[in-house]
Amino acid sequence: MKPFGVDDTVTDWILSHRGEPWTSFMQFITVWGDTLTLTLVVIGVAVLAWMAGRIDFAAMIVAGSLSGWALMSLLKVIFARDRPPVDDRLIEIGGYSFPSGHSMLSLVVYGLAVIIVHRLYPRVRERAGWLVVGPVLVALIGFSRVYLGVHWLSDVLFGWLFGAIWVTLCVAVHVQSSRRRQAARAARRTGKTQSSPS
Repeated sequence: MKPFGVDDTVTDWILSHRGEPWTSFMQFITVWGDTLTLTLVVIGVAVLAWMAGRIDFAAMIVAGSLSGWALMSLLKVIFARDRPPVDDRLIEIGGYSFPSGHSMLSLVVYGLAVIIVHRLYPRVRERAGWLVVGPVLVALIGFSRVYLGVHWLSDVLFGWLFGAIWVTLCVAVHVQSSRRRQAARAARRTGKTQSSPS
């Protein structure tokens, strides 16, 4: 899969405008989308959910992140797009380019994390401004990949798209599972009530 025309245009423009302190800032930002960082976020949110008695939320972020990683890896093999030229890269990296793993997985992990934290803590719900932190961080991580020369713009855009679809699917599955559990509990309570002596 070859890059689109807009990919070359955007990359050329960014290359002509790169410089400090932006380069150091982008190198710092991109770390927030690394595998280690995202793994720590998943573990942290899963532990918080577990301690709050919401094992379902813990399972959602763990299962959603692992399956999202598997999907991202499969898509990279299917499309097999080469990264931008080595001379344009500011960091060393291998593998295929499409979709951007940093963009896709940061949206999945931080997206699910924001949803879970919003549901767990009333104080967060009262201060909706905190919810902007997740999307802003995801946007910066995606832009950093283009700035550092390791991804084309379309890699990042489609990474966000696939990530958004996956978060939506994870939430939909969780909601459906919750409804089934609630229906099963209601049925058990009804059965006990009917079977109890009058």
